[in-house]
Amino acid sequence: MNTTPLTSSLLVSLLITSTPLLATGFVNLPATGFTVKDGITAYVGCNLTGNFGMNPNGSTPPTFAPANGANNFCAIPSINPPMTGYQQTATTVRNLVMNNAYTLRQAITIGTVTDTVWRKDKQCIYGAKIRLTNVDYDRRPVSPGFQYFEINDVVRGGFNTSGKLAIAYHYTTLGSAGSDDVLYRAGLTYTSMVFQPNSQARRPLTNKAPLNPNWVDFTTDINYRDDDGSSVKDSPWLLIKGSCTSTAPKNLAGALLFRQMGQEEQPLIELSTDAYAPSEGSIAP
Repeated sequence: MNTTPLTSSLLVSLLITSTPLLATGFVNLPATGFTVKDGITAYVGCNLTGNFGMNPNGSTPPTFAPANGANNFCAIPSINPPMTGYQQTATTVRNLVMNNAYTLRQAITIGTVTDTVWRKDKQCIYGAKIRLTNVDYDRRPVSPGFQYFEINDVVRGGFNTSGKLAIAYHYTTLGSAGSDDVLYRAGLTYTSMVFQPNSQARRPLTNKAPLNPNWVDFTTDINYRDDDGSSVKDSPWLLIKGSCTSTAPKNLAGALLFRQMGQEEQPLIELSTDAYAPSEGSIAP
């Protein structure tokens, strides 16, 4: 597990674009990106309500109703699990450990991620589900009180040999007090960018977040207790579907990244952990 402060270059303004949010299920991420009003973006918009979690009421959960399912793009309800017909081939629960200047160089576990792979014929689904815990990561004397780690972006790598990729998110606790968070957007890129509500930004163009077929960035807002009042400690299942061989997935070091992007002016911090990946995959740029 590595912990690295992010550079301030990630805090670049986003450009506003829009997309209709009407259908459920997996959405393809084309290697050439999506054409939008001002250019090309790596991102598909999934649930763009609630100012990416900055609204104290959070974001509107998917409704899954055909007549008013305007927030359902990329979403799959719990009653229709996307793994049906697939065989689980690997699963493990990994600790999310922070060890940096904020923790006074102590190893502090701030949550877990369940990492699972399902396969059917020559197609695999790679899933990650996060749960953050009631832990203060900032142990410095200058930081009294509790500072909870917030995950704004989850980036998964190792897909350079997987052909066309598709993404979705799977809700498991829709409508309850402990509901999963929604997914705001996802794209073929390694570059995460902070959401800035004053610019009404939604999907950055490729001059800000370049296309990268080896990585998928999921933008969400997971926090045990969020400064903006929209606290959701659990992510949905964040899913990537791509081609694979009959060879078992490998454990790839550094293939899952968890980024706190400073949405409420927190420090920029990145955690990394191992993750399952295609047997031929790597985390090379």
